Amino acid sequence: MQPFPFFFFSPFLLFLIPSCSTQSEADFIVQTKSGRVRGFQVTVPDQSRPVVGFLGIPFGEPPVGKRRFRPAEPKRPWQGVYKADSYPNACFQFVDKSYPGFPGIEMWNPNREMSEDCLYLNIWVPSSVKPHNLPVMVWIYGGGFYSGSSSLDVYDGRYLASVENVIVVSMNYRIGAFGFLALDGTSEAPGNVGLLDQRMALQWVQNNIASFGGDPRQVTIFGESAGGASVGYHLLSPGSRPLFTRAILQSGVPNCPWASVTYAEARRRATHLANAVGCNGGNDTELVDCLRGKTPQELIDQEWQVLPWTALFRFSFVPVVDGEVLPDAPEAMVNSGDFKDTQILLGSYGSRKNVNTGAKPLLFKGQEKEPPDLQ
Repeated sequence: MQPFPFFFFSPFLLFLIPSCSTQSEADFIVQTKSGRVRGFQVTVPDQSRPVVGFLGIPFGEPPVGKRRFRPAEPKRPWQGVYKADSYPNACFQFVDKSYPGFPGIEMWNPNREMSEDCLYLNIWVPSSVKPHNLPVMVWIYGGGFYSGSSSLDVYDGRYLASVENVIVVSMNYRIGAFGFLALDGTSEAPGNVGLLDQRMALQWVQNNIASFGGDPRQVTIFGESAGGASVGYHLLSPGSRPLFTRAILQSGVPNCPWASVTYAEARRRATHLANAVGCNGGNDTELVDCLRGKTPQELIDQEWQVLPWTALFRFSFVPVVDGEVLPDAPEAMVNSGDFKDTQILLGSYGSRKNVNTGAKPLLFKGQEKEPPDLQ
């Protein structure tokens, strides 16, 4: 709409202008269980429905120092109003520098400063006077469990929120050794803490999304590649099942050969990484203490050295069958019917379907339905 051409100016107009606004800054303040957060209005190109964004809301205490490799603790309540108007730090990760400046590579590299203080989530809410009981979609990024960030341009949730009139949530979770280094028998590095980060974010959504106008009974989790495998793990994990309603797995399932390792293999990789960075000898506690004394980049630089030379399409630090988060191997749990019985959408694309979803009949045994021919 073209602005009206005013040909005169009057103090009376100064009085009228503020009253013409339909939403004030106070409308973007939401009370959560942890404290108040302030969002901001986001425009969506080619869409008439604007969106209110809440970027970088903390859901976990920074997993730094002695908390490295351990399950995160929920964010403690804060005073005042938290300004949620910018994307958070990306979790520390491998950065692909093989083709500097090439958009097809750079689009997946972190576009924010990297930090171990990275447990934050983002929310996009369709802008209306009072949204109420809207469906919620929670995105879990992929990246082989070694890379990824909720701040990537391709994960901007404003478009989905505006077009489909749903609340969109995305979260960061620890990846690489920081999220998946595992030594069985020790609470200092039990493994799967990246999955527990995701679960903590899902619990935060259950506790708080109603305050944003969302319906905690209509939460769909969805992810691609390692994110799809993560969605599958939450379908299998007893502690995660109550925290969502439906699931979408895109180009990744938990029984992919690259998506998990045994505790024995996880220990071998952890020990190999320790040796590579100069943490030799001692018991598990001493090994973990030594690894905590290394800079994040020192660990990242050696991550790929832990893979067996025969490994093909494998990633260094991934989820482990720990008997708790993942009680048994995915195949065994599916065969015994031990998973969340709910509506599931599964998809793959092009050349990835054989590598990533070849185990589809196993994951959904008895539930398979061929998709319609859309050609």
